[in-house]
Amino acid sequence: MREIYKTTRLSVASVLFVAVIIVGLITTRRPDIEYALTPQQTIEKLKNSNNEISPLEVAKSMKVGGNQFVCIDLRSPYDFSKGNISGSVNIPANRILEKESLEFFDKNAGKTATIVLYDENQSLANGPWMILMQLGYTNVKMMQGGWDFYAKMNLESPDQNLSWQVETPKYNYAAIKASSSQSVTSGTPAEKKEVVLPEKKVKTKKVEGGC
Repeated sequence: MREIYKTTRLSVASVLFVAVIIVGLITTRRPDIEYALTPQQTIEKLKNSNNEISPLEVAKSMKVGGNQFVCIDLRSPYDFSKGNISGSVNIPANRILEKESLEFFDKNAGKTATIVLYDENQSLANGPWMILMQLGYTNVKMMQGGWDFYAKMNLESPDQNLSWQVETPKYNYAAIKASSSQSVTSGTPAEKKEVVLPEKKVKTKKVEGGC
C-alpha cells in the first residue's frame, strides 16, 4: 500500500512539473523589438559618410516639392511648432520606439523615399538613427547640421549658402603632441650637477683636570 501511495505522489509531482513547463511556454512571448544589427555593426555603419545628407540637398528637394525625402523632426512638439522643415513629421526622440512610430517606419521602409532624421543639431540625431539601423531600417539618414543649420539657410537660393562644414576641433592635439615629442628628443641633455653631501663636524672635547 505504501509503494502505491509513493508512486501516486511521484506521478502527481511529475504531472505538475510538466504543467508548469507548458504554462511557461504558453505565457512566454517574443519581445516586441528585435534588433537586426549588433551595436558594434551599427558603430561601423556610423563611420560611413553615406549615412548623412546635406541640408542643402534637403532644402532643394523641399523647394521644388520633391517626394524623395521623408523628414522626421525628433524635437519636442513645442520646438516643432516654433519652426520646422515644410512637410516634416514630428516624432520626438523619446517616442521613437512606440508602436505608432514603428508602424510609421514600417510603412515607409519599403518606399524609394529616404527617411531623413534631424534634431536641434546632428549629435542629437545620432542615437535615434543608430536605434533604427539596429532594427533593420536601411533607408534612414541624418541631416548634417540639424535644425540649427537649416533654419539659418537662405531657402530661396540654397546654392548661395555655404556648404556644410563638419565640426573641427579648436586645437590640433596631434600636432601639439608631435611638436612636444620632437622638442624633447632633439634637445640637449641637461648638465649633471655634482651633488655635494654635507659633512658632519665632529666636536672635540677639551681635556679636563691635570696635575
